Formats: sequence, structure tokens, C-alpha cells
Amino acid sequence: MKIVTSIIILLLTLSCSAQEKKCAKFKVGRFEYSDPRFSEWKVSRTDSMQTEISTKSGIEIFSSIEWKSECEYVLTYRKVLNSGTDTNDIIGKTIEVEIVETKSDRYICKSKSDVMDLELEMIRVK
Repeated sequence: MKIVTSIIILLLTLSCSAQEKKCAKFKVGRFEYSDPRFSEWKVSRTDSMQTEISTKSGIEIFSSIEWKSECEYVLTYRKVLNSGTDTNDIIGKTIEVEIVETKSDRYICKSKSDVMDLELEMIRVK
């Protein structure tokens, strides 16, 4: 009976650790969206800043990052370049992001702001 109990405990331990999110490895790097609607956007992130650049239009969006926990952060729009329109109304606006699943080279996150709720997959490219 002790052997069966030990095997059950071992299997439960292994299954729980296999599902653990590893968000820290996505705090810094270069990323792309997996969704074709956003494929023109390339993302570069340091531990405190994120830059998104459209390869199609040349728009550049600069945001600061505040990490709330290992898997949650808040993006705050700081500057938008090359948009061709007035973007002052979005400066200071925030997007709350929660990483809900991680894989070896990608993660799935839920993003919320006052104008949208999205679930997105980001792929590490470098």
C-alpha cells in the first residue's frame, strides 16, 4: 500500500510541476504576435520598456512596463511616433496583461484596457 501511495504522490507532483508557468523568461526579448491580424507588429521589450513597431506603416509605440507579479504587468503608453494622427489621447492609458500559459518559445496572455479585452499569443523571435 505504501508503494501505491508513493506512486500517486509522485505522479501528482510531476503533473503539477509540468503545468507551471515560466513567465520570467518572457520579461525581456523580441516578440511577434501569432495572430495574422497583428503580424506586421514587432515587439521589443526590456525589463522596464516595450516598443512596438509596425513594419507596414512605420508607427512606433513606446510603453513603460510595471511588473505586478511574475506573470502580470501593466503597459502604459508613453509616446507614439509616425502615426500621422493626434495620439495625445492615448498617452498615459494603460493595458493590464496577464500571462496565462507559457511554452518553450511563446506565451498566451490576456490583455485588458478601457477599450478592449484580447487574448493573444506572443512568439519569442530572439
